[in-house]
Parts: sequence; structure tokens; C-alpha cells
Amino acid sequence: MKWILTAFVTIIAICSCNRSQDIPAIRSAYYWSTAFSIDSTKRQFLKSHDIRKIYLRYFDVVVDASGQLTPNATVRFDSKMPNGTETVPTVYIVNECMYHDVSGLAEKILKRILQMNATNDIHGVKEIQIDCDWTLRTQKKYFNFLQSLRSLAGDKGLAVSATIRLHQLSQPSPPVDRGVLMMYNTGDFTDIHCQHPILDIHDVAPYLRYIDKYDLPMSTAYPVFQWKLLYRGGKYVGIIHHDEELPILPSDSIICRQPSLKDIMEAKNTLSDIKSDLNHEIIIFDINDYNITRFKTQDYEKIFNH
Repeated sequence: MKWILTAFVTIIAICSCNRSQDIPAIRSAYYWSTAFSIDSTKRQFLKSHDIRKIYLRYFDVVVDASGQLTPNATVRFDSKMPNGTETVPTVYIVNECMYHDVSGLAEKILKRILQMNATNDIHGVKEIQIDCDWTLRTQKKYFNFLQSLRSLAGDKGLAVSATIRLHQLSQPSPPVDRGVLMMYNTGDFTDIHCQHPILDIHDVAPYLRYIDKYDLPMSTAYPVFQWKLLYRGGKYVGIIHHDEELPILPSDSIICRQPSLKDIMEAKNTLSDIKSDLNHEIIIFDINDYNITRFKTQDYEKIFNH
């Protein structure tokens, strides 16, 4: 009887494992712009790839000229959220804010998010997300802020998630319900000779040893965006986001950097080999008409599939 029970338990475990591998990944995307506008191209992309969750940047928090923390670059809603799509309000906090007084910041951010939800008919929100490139020097204050926000949001029935940069994997995990591993910005984009500043698995490799023991459940975000980098005399000047943003001299160099499908798939497969549940939700960063048309439909399917 004992061997029969053992065999039965083993079969159940194998079947459960196979079922977990067969469960389709949740398909999500970031929307990182000051105007939320779902045109026909974006709408078709969302429908074609069955994207049901959008992490929408609501606003940034910056330090103003008087040293006060203030919202900036608030999103304007030119379109309604597509039916059946979950919204995750996302707030980017400049790390410099953590060197200032953040008492009351959690209350202000939550209040502003709830007001924007009500004003723009955003319903069914289950989670809010905070994005901050915190460091060891700002960790304590940032974590205290997150604890306050998580408590306040919990009273409203909302979970709190946080983005996790690769360099943050070696540090304690933040006090939130879950994280999103940002699988990009891995190289030195200020170096004109760096060929893959957005995503290079060789640059990612040193951080991978921390993933297996990281004690926060995480999803993963993969880059589909492009950088237009301006260099003058071989020295980095800035990123060109739109025409006439930076003065350009005839002798300047503008270099476009973007990850290939091979770069993304290599990173995705490497993470799956280390910890498969990192890809239980796959998020692309981010939605705009260029980013969602630079690959073929079947290539995006490769990214979204397990």
C-alpha cells in the first residue's frame, strides 16, 4: 500500500507541474505617456494579443524649485480604457524625493489616484504600482513610505506593487504585495560604443544569482522601445524623445538603440530556466505606435507565450 500511495502522490505532482506549465501567461503592457489615447493601431494590437491589463502611468512625483514634492506630467485621458481591460495606476517617484520630507506623501498619492479614477471613469482597479529607482541611501525612507501606502491602500481593498530594477535584486525586497522585474536599461547608454544599452543578457548575468532567493513574487517587464541617443564629439548629450527637443549640430551623432527579438527571447528564456513563475505575467514596455509595430504579429506572440 505504501508504494501505491507514493506512486499516486508522484503522479499528482507531475500532473500539477504540467498543468502549471500549460497555463497561459497573463498578457499586460505599460502605457508611459502624458496622453492616454487608444487609436486604431493600439486597439487592434491589444485585441490581437489579448492584452487584458495596462499599467498606466498616472503622474510623476518630483522635487520642485522650492524643494517641495509635487505631481508632474499628469496623464491626460483622451480615450476611455478599453472594455474588459484592467487598469493598474502607476506612479513614478524620482529617487531625489526620498532625500526630502515624505510624511503624508502616501496619503496624497492615494487620494490623487482615487480622484483620477473617479474623474475618468476608471473602474475595477485592484492594484496600484510605485516605480522608483531607490538606492541603499534612500531604502529606509522609501520602504517606510511603501508600508504607509500599503496600509492605506489595503483599507480601500487595493494591493500595492513596486518595480524592481536589476541592481535592486541584491537588496532586501520592498514591503509590497508583489514586484515587477524591469528587464531593461542594462548597459551604459552614455557610452557611444555600447551596442546594447537597453538589454544585453551578458550585462544581466551578474544579477541573476539573486533571483532564486528573492522573497517577493514577481512578474517581468520586457522592452520593445527604442532610444535615439545624441552624442557630440563622442560624448553623450541626451535622449531625443521628440523633434527639436535638443539642439543638434551638423557634427553631432544620433544613434538608435533598440533590443532585437533575439535579445528579448534570450532574456525571457534565461529567466524561465531560473524561476519559471517570473513569466507567469509578461509585460511589454511600452505601448506606442512605433513600439507595437516594429515586430511582426507572430514575434509578439513569441514574447507573450511561455
